[in-house]
Amino acid sequence: MKEKSRFITFLLSFVPGLSHFYLGFRDRGVVFLLIFFILIFSLSGMAIVTHNDGFAAVLVFSLLVLWVIALIDVSSTKKKFIAEEYDGTGKKINEEDGEEMKESNRKAITLALSIIPGAGHMYLGQQKKGLTIMGAFFFTIFFMGWLNLSLFLFVLPLIWFYSFFDAFHCVEGNKPDEEVSFALPKIKSQWVGWIFIGIGILIVVERILYPLIPYEMRNYIQTTIVSLIFIIGGIRLLSKNKVKENKSDGDEDICEKDE
Repeated sequence: MKEKSRFITFLLSFVPGLSHFYLGFRDRGVVFLLIFFILIFSLSGMAIVTHNDGFAAVLVFSLLVLWVIALIDVSSTKKKFIAEEYDGTGKKINEEDGEEMKESNRKAITLALSIIPGAGHMYLGQQKKGLTIMGAFFFTIFFMGWLNLSLFLFVLPLIWFYSFFDAFHCVEGNKPDEEVSFALPKIKSQWVGWIFIGIGILIVVERILYPLIPYEMRNYIQTTIVSLIFIIGGIRLLSKNKVKENKSDGDEDICEKDE
């Protein structure tokens, strides 16, 4: 069997899927090519329609991750299956590796689809979990673009990395120590009201008041607000702990009196 050129394989890998076709792994090549074009057309289309540059940034990041996954996959697949296809005498080893190849394809497809948060879970049959993750990711992008709020930017990498590595552990068969329930808890109407009030205040401050405030003052205001939030949160936690300690001490005193 003639060995394929490593240089040509590397050059073709710049378009995810072409190097798989070159090495004879057509199934994987089709999957990576489809994901490549779906990412380009879907995210670029959403960026044009919504006039949101956030989708362009997501597209660049997604294509980079897809390229890395495809390059690693084609390298490992070439070493595993092509190197083991023939032994030293040129005689074919057993062709019972079909199941192993299917399992390897399943892992590669899951990782490739996980570039879009939630898609990998949907491929594995976890529809509700995938829908929840995907909805949270794209809603955060839409929310930040629509209201021009950069405050929630930190949420995007959290969702993406959680989705990617959770799908990786699921396809590997590793069960997490903690099962996260994606069923919505019972939410009190008061909480929803306070959330809406908080979002409204953020919108008013960032879209109306901030343009009227000098740039130097904005930094002081942001630092002050964040500091106050941490201070108030810490005071509330300490007060709750003191109340619990007082209750436990009172219960112990009652028990001692009864004795």
